[in-house]
Amino acid sequence: MTRNPRQGFTLLELVIGFFLVAGVSVMFFQAMNRFRKESTFNSENYLASSLVEKVLEQCYQESQLNPHGMKAIGLADADGAPYEVSTGITDKETVFFSNPGITETRTPDLHHVLKDNYVLNIETEKKDGFYEVEASFKWKAESGRGEILSSSRVLSFTGEKEVLTTWEMTDDQVKDRLVADIFNAPGANLGAKVSSIGAQNMLVHIGHIFYSCIDCLRSPDFKQRLQQAENLEASTQTDSDEYSLCSQLYFDMARDLLHLMMSLQPHIKEANDSINFLPSLSLPGRFVAESRITRGGLYYRQIRRIFLNCLLKLSERYEKQLRHADLQKRQRLLVGRLFNINRILYANRAYSEEISPTVIAERYQKFLDVTQNFFKDKDPSIFRMAAQERGFIANDSLPDNFFVLRLTGRLFKEIDEYVTILD
Repeated sequence: MTRNPRQGFTLLELVIGFFLVAGVSVMFFQAMNRFRKESTFNSENYLASSLVEKVLEQCYQESQLNPHGMKAIGLADADGAPYEVSTGITDKETVFFSNPGITETRTPDLHHVLKDNYVLNIETEKKDGFYEVEASFKWKAESGRGEILSSSRVLSFTGEKEVLTTWEMTDDQVKDRLVADIFNAPGANLGAKVSSIGAQNMLVHIGHIFYSCIDCLRSPDFKQRLQQAENLEASTQTDSDEYSLCSQLYFDMARDLLHLMMSLQPHIKEANDSINFLPSLSLPGRFVAESRITRGGLYYRQIRRIFLNCLLKLSERYEKQLRHADLQKRQRLLVGRLFNINRILYANRAYSEEISPTVIAERYQKFLDVTQNFFKDKDPSIFRMAAQERGFIANDSLPDNFFVLRLTGRLFKEIDEYVTILD
């Protein structure tokens, strides 16, 4: 059957066509609505995922330089006990999103999405040497409520560590040198020259201090490095290879001298505890032993003086290098070293023989001023670290918060006590 070209559609055909078009339209709009919800869901979760990772990344950066970073950022109290945090993130409500802040003026669209909607929750558990940090976001989603969480470990070791050095001489090496040096009997047995076991032990500890210190100061390698560093100081271009090499030489010498002093610290205590055996030595060996004690103490103190001078030079040089460092990674490396160096100098300023304690304290305060001003907007974690350092200084609690300061403080005090052991 064919339709006459001049004949129109029947009512039935129009009704059927209408329902077909309506059905297709309903299916189309349902599909588009479902797609819109899925797109909204995906965008909300992507946004929350990015925000939560930013929080964990900032926790990591905070503790990368600062072992007390969790305190500085507000996730732990003064004793290191963790806080639980639940806060909004717009308008600088939290340090995690305060620089730059999410404000209506700066980021109006993002502010509209997050304001009174996304809530940041942080739960932290303190473990041995680190924190378990779990950060999550909750928000009012298009369909119900949205939530996403992520966790990470943040290192925060502030306890005491075992000190390992490679400078230790063996007791047999010391005994061989003692019999040749004090008793003028090379190759002899120390027991044949000194019958008292207590006196033998005393001499061994005295020998460790004297021979280790004098060997270091007379070492051709040490003299060559010291002379090379002094010669390279003529180079004033902070970005030159010579300037970097000079700084590295002073750093290596300071590290090696500290290791040497630490390796000898146990011998100070043993020598002090057994010094009452000194009168049991026969003459003239006793006179020689007394001279080794006196000279050993002076050499020990000389090594401490060189160590502190190396730190003073490093402090000046690293500050100059920091002013010309463009990369953030380089800046953070130098800042970390400067804090560690200046802490040791400040906490042990009473032992400085080249610069007065007052000058060292003033230089550290100036360093903190410059650091806070420079990094306030560039790197808030460094800014907070400097502010926290001021608090430690004000409360006279630097040694309480940093193991290396307690370590060097005890060491330097014991060196002075050893110098006067015969008084």
